[in-house]
Amino acid sequence: METQQELYTPSIQNVITEAKQTKTNRSNKGKKNWCNSQKLRWSVQIAFIIVVLVIGWQFYTFVKYCESGGKGFYMPRPPGVESFLPISALMGTKYFFGTGKINPIHPAGFVIFGTLLLTAIFYRRGFCGWICPIGLISEWEWRLGDRLLKKLPQRVSHAIKHFPTRITAGLSLIFTPIVGLLIIEVLTMESFKSPVFAYLTPAFILAMVLPFVVPRRFWSDNVNDIIARAWKYSILAFFIQVIIIKMPIAQLEVMYTKVPFVRVADVKMLKFFTNMSGMALSVILVILIISLVNKNFWCRFFCPYGALLGIIAYASPMRITRDTGKCIDCGKCTRACAMHILVEKKKHVLTHECVTCYDCVNACPVNGALDMKLVGDRKKIHYGLYAIMLVGLYVAVTNTARATGHWYTKINDAEYILRISELNQPKYLHKAGQFETE
Repeated sequence: METQQELYTPSIQNVITEAKQTKTNRSNKGKKNWCNSQKLRWSVQIAFIIVVLVIGWQFYTFVKYCESGGKGFYMPRPPGVESFLPISALMGTKYFFGTGKINPIHPAGFVIFGTLLLTAIFYRRGFCGWICPIGLISEWEWRLGDRLLKKLPQRVSHAIKHFPTRITAGLSLIFTPIVGLLIIEVLTMESFKSPVFAYLTPAFILAMVLPFVVPRRFWSDNVNDIIARAWKYSILAFFIQVIIIKMPIAQLEVMYTKVPFVRVADVKMLKFFTNMSGMALSVILVILIISLVNKNFWCRFFCPYGALLGIIAYASPMRITRDTGKCIDCGKCTRACAMHILVEKKKHVLTHECVTCYDCVNACPVNGALDMKLVGDRKKIHYGLYAIMLVGLYVAVTNTARATGHWYTKINDAEYILRISELNQPKYLHKAGQFETE
């Protein structure tokens, strides 16, 4: 009997010690709630939203000044407006690697885009989780939606949340193969005029119905999620094929020097929002409404630049790391992840969908069980240090561009005034990738 007691006592003591340690870890974790990663992240994102709004106001004021023929209140054109020209930025990237020069028309757009690529290399998709204004708006939407859906029965709430994903998966089953065929040039834009597409209508209907009718044990919500995400990668592949692979440097030279549309692309972008068509407004409203019930709807399924940053992020030396010895398998990390990553099942979160928001780390109740670390689990990266490094890199690169003369466009105010006065002329129209020259 004494022998049995001696054998079992250390085990009981170990259990008690571990329980006390876990309680202490949880207590220590709770003390940090007054200043956690989420609050710091939101503060950074709000600061960038304010910057974006100021840039928008400045550019709107500048265009109004030009429209008046150079009269009234003057506000210099803000170079940061070029961040709203992502396709131009991709063209600028091709031009830079092809010539070694930064294009003189939209240099800030290339610098901002290049900075985002650098942040992905070092800090994963930190731009998406810590800087992007669309990401913050989307997050606040689904958090509000979660509060509303909690008042509904669980089955109803689940159905509402997953309905947009199933619709998107069905559309992806149709359009992803079509985009793929366009990329490999089996199809062209002219192909869509062919009557053959009319005979494919039953196949399109079947694709839309499959995510709804196939039993969940064979076709889970996770499968729908994966299929729906394919859409943004097919869009990214299309842009890379058209611009990076196929567009010659000589064509870019012509576009920067002789194509009127390129010189007023920023003004055209502004007019798109100020004179928005009913179709464009409807699409935006649908996305906003769906984002209330489907987490990060745009970011997860449609944003091609988020997809690009996610692919580049595989080169980053940072990753969320789970200590399996300390983890208590509570699942709070997975529930906190807005990108639907099964954090609780992973040793290292290496997926391209991780936006390094630190929400899973913030939700973990045990100190040291889940942290952002460098490769090899050698060094923990505190969210405060991460924010400083991420924003610091962005500020350093953009200000270096200012200091070296690679920030401001070579188009002067007089040219803007002239071109804006004739903006409705045919030479400023975009015709399915075809542009007039002068």
